[in-house]
Amino acid sequence: MRRAQRTRPIALVLAATVAWIHGSPEMATAESRATCNSQEPQGEPEEKLPPKLTAWPKPKSQTELKNQITRLRQERSEDVAAEAQLALSAMGSSAAPLLIRSLGKEKGRAAGERIRFALASILDQQHSRLIAKSFDDRSPAIRVWALIAVSRTPDSGLQEAVRGHWKTLTKRGDKAEELERYAAGLCLLSVQDTQGLEPVVSATLAHWKQRAPEIRSVLDGLRSPALDKALLERLKDEGSKVQSAALRLIAAGGTRATLSAVAPFLDSGNPTLRIDAINACRVLVAGEAPLDRISVFKAIELAKTWKARL
Repeated sequence: MRRAQRTRPIALVLAATVAWIHGSPEMATAESRATCNSQEPQGEPEEKLPPKLTAWPKPKSQTELKNQITRLRQERSEDVAAEAQLALSAMGSSAAPLLIRSLGKEKGRAAGERIRFALASILDQQHSRLIAKSFDDRSPAIRVWALIAVSRTPDSGLQEAVRGHWKTLTKRGDKAEELERYAAGLCLLSVQDTQGLEPVVSATLAHWKQRAPEIRSVLDGLRSPALDKALLERLKDEGSKVQSAALRLIAAGGTRATLSAVAPFLDSGNPTLRIDAINACRVLVAGEAPLDRISVFKAIELAKTWKARL
């Protein structure tokens, strides 16, 4: 059974994502270092998590809440939006229902991101069951948000709901949006169902630069033998593109147990595969952030260093 995790606001995970984007390992790798290297018991006492909430708290002032969300969504002033962000954070999860509805109506990309960040700042694992109620919302933006939000705070009690949503998407076939399939894939992985790997691999192949921070932040909390096994099966693929995707996902969500399969790629004649293998070693062994840009000559030297170290 998975050991209880500490309550972790989604905003902290997003902060780690920002650190990945800007190449700062100090913030982004603190948790991954502990996760990747935690092959031995750490002797920490189990911490009982707060109970799941069954209803959203009521806001003190619905009028004030509406005003602050209006200010958050407007594009005229960053200062006004920042002030609204702070005000909404202070209101806590009572602001969530109206923020969620606003997300479904919002057409502006920047405003949508501000709404998602505001939600992340007030929600944590206690709210996962409430968030999951939005899996069937009419708005695709809300469904995608809900799936990714739940994947950031894994909740095994939602396995049936997540699988049910995936079944619905499967029935839609080609009519199902790629983005929603990807979000559902992350959510499936968060409830330890590896059939979610397929859409995540597809997103890694097609949209790695765009999706990498999000995939890394989610998979970092899901490292397990079961995920290792599924990733290693992908690594056996004969296509170099799928192998590259597998190596990137091993760095994002694998454990040290995968290193024996990663090591041969340090000798690959394919520069991309060599760099992906180097990055897997950096994350899994040293707890360091991946290097998205490495020259061919630098990669050769780093590969030699890692071969000697493993």
